[in-house]
Amino acid sequence: MDDLIHEWAGRPVPDLQGTEGWRDVPVDPVDEPLVPVADIGPRVFDVPRYHRQGLPGAMPHGWVREGVAERLDRVAHSLPREMTLVVWDGYRPFETQATLFGSYVDELIATHPDWPADALEEAAARYVTPPSRSIVAPPPHLTGGAVDLTLGDPEGVPLDLGTDFDVFMPEAGARAFEGRPGEVRDHRRILFWAMAAQGFTSYVEEWWHFDHGDQFWALVTGRTAHYGPADPPGA
Repeated sequence: MDDLIHEWAGRPVPDLQGTEGWRDVPVDPVDEPLVPVADIGPRVFDVPRYHRQGLPGAMPHGWVREGVAERLDRVAHSLPREMTLVVWDGYRPFETQATLFGSYVDELIATHPDWPADALEEAAARYVTPPSRSIVAPPPHLTGGAVDLTLGDPEGVPLDLGTDFDVFMPEAGARAFEGRPGEVRDHRRILFWAMAAQGFTSYVEEWWHFDHGDQFWALVTGRTAHYGPADPPGA
């Protein structure tokens, strides 16, 4: 285990493929349930940030597809005993997605009041996928295949990975600390390679965002997506 972690910390995060064209990736949906993050295991902590922030539609507990949950459990057990996973968001209802996108567009308007609407939406989409109920191109979090997470200590306290969650700035990029040797860089590498070892792909703009089975993942892997939009838990 220690040898593997040392190897991961010493291996750079590679250049990552962007997500341009993800909406064109075909989806062959599977019938797979959403499961609670809290039920994955003792080394995976459920910390639903959007519910704690009071965002409309945000659920009090995190949910992911069953296959994603199984992989997260394996990721957690691949980490040294002093590390855990802290999951901030998984399945995200449409209302929450719309609120996040609209709020970020409003922030951009305040900063760039002269930008046209299409430029504002393009800039916002770099970090927040526009809300859509499309069955052929749903936002990744609406599928339950996308997950936002970090490394934590044994009590679930997040470790230092350089920025907080949802900080939309260059330092949030998955490779932003590759030229800065130190603890943050090593933590990011460990998280990246631990997730990659279980089949997750990483979003280039956000070190905390990973995908499996959705169209972001399918674009990078050259496969067909198998998670379409999921119904809310209990629906």
